[in-house]
Amino acid sequence: MGQIPRGRRITTRREILSLLRGRRVRGRALELFWRPAAQDSPRGACITPKFGHTSVERNRLRRRLKELMRATVLASPQPRDYLVRARPTAYELDFAALDMALKALLDEIGE
Repeated sequence: MGQIPRGRRITTRREILSLLRGRRVRGRALELFWRPAAQDSPRGACITPKFGHTSVERNRLRRRLKELMRATVLASPQPRDYLVRARPTAYELDFAALDMALKALLDEIGE
């Protein structure tokens, strides 16, 4: 698994809050927020709330979501900023199911 390149990450609170107020699609396990990017390549971030799970489970989910962001969302030709937020049911899914859930949300927004 690779890291999201530094220039492709959304890290500031202001940008994350702006994305949370933007357009979104909601699935059973994930929510996807997006807006046009300020630069010419897609950028991304992940939010993994605790929902009463252990830090081990939360970190595993975060690593999986980051890898999916790097391989799927940031490979998009669209210059957009993306934010993936896990919902409580995301903790129950394996990597393949998370991948399918994220791709379904991308299909909804026309990626």
